[in-house]
Amino acid sequence: MIALEKFGVEIFTQETIHQRISADKPFRPENPAFLFIKSGSIKLKQHLNDIELSANTFIVTDPQTVYELISISDDFQSRMVSYKRDFISALSLKFNRLITYRYFRQQMNVAVPFSQDDLDVVWKSVNFLKYILDSETEMTYKKEIVEHLFSVFCYQMAGIISKEDNNSMNQMSRQEEIVFVFLNDLSNNHLNNRNVEFYAERQSITTRHLSSVVKSATGKSASQIIASIVINEAKVYLNSSKMPISEISTVLGFSDQYSFSHFFKKHLEMSPSQYRQQYQ
Repeated sequence: MIALEKFGVEIFTQETIHQRISADKPFRPENPAFLFIKSGSIKLKQHLNDIELSANTFIVTDPQTVYELISISDDFQSRMVSYKRDFISALSLKFNRLITYRYFRQQMNVAVPFSQDDLDVVWKSVNFLKYILDSETEMTYKKEIVEHLFSVFCYQMAGIISKEDNNSMNQMSRQEEIVFVFLNDLSNNHLNNRNVEFYAERQSITTRHLSSVVKSATGKSASQIIASIVINEAKVYLNSSKMPISEISTVLGFSDQYSFSHFFKKHLEMSPSQYRQQYQ
């Protein structure tokens, strides 16, 4: 991932996408990315449900979310634009960041449809950016060229997104808003707070109301969702790091290793060490 470190952005194709998406085990991306599907399909599991991406759709993946690859079709054709947060923040982009941010947070982990014309234009932009990034020809202003091409891509995405933004936000019901805020709060606080009461208080509603609305919208209770996110975080550490279980316990906000092991075994019917052994 040389380009990502050197320029702040990198383009992956269907042939190299495995460098970003691990197979057969949960993973959390190090950087945010746009994943575009031109043909075929890919199926991912994330915290709450399965996501199937088909032709003419895209998704915004997020380092705060744990994913698991389920399947990829033989005719799968895609581009993934991965970028560092500080890189996009440093660019002098003038589009309404708030509107784009709201939309991205709402649509996070949901396949967003493209028109064929929009996809064609973005696909060409992404391929040209990839050509520049991959070029071994000496370019005096290569860094500046990459920045401008990535800015063009961002403006294209902002334009496409703005077409749907107002409708998407205005059509959000009160119940959807409660779930949306809960999931956002959870993504930012799950390492420190596993109590439903904490998330209900942040919206000034009762725990019973929060749980009822979340259950109705997702099919899972608020406590089940909190547990599944913590368990997925634990799986990532257990199968992709050599951290001692005691250290993982601390990172995940447990008071001690026993509390973590008890929590893990309660939900997976195996101990953290037994789970880790599956991937050794």
